[in-house]
Amino acid sequence: MTIRTPDYLRIVNGITEQIRSGELTPGDKLPTYSQLAEHYKVGLSTAQAALRVLRERGFIESHPGKGTYVAENPPQA
Repeated sequence: MTIRTPDYLRIVNGITEQIRSGELTPGDKLPTYSQLAEHYKVGLSTAQAALRVLRERGFIESHPGKGTYVAENPPQA
């Protein structure tokens, strides 16, 4: 039996990998909730949950009215 990764973790892992690989760098703007939801084929609340986890882990920063960006000093490991 295969254990399926929860949808929000697919987004968390994907963005974390993009940050660690240098594809996304500090200050880069992330897609909107709706763009993420469309890209990963999930609901808006799932995209919001993923960004909440990334924010709690220190990978991203949200600026109301401006968007969500890669943190200046994201965790390395």
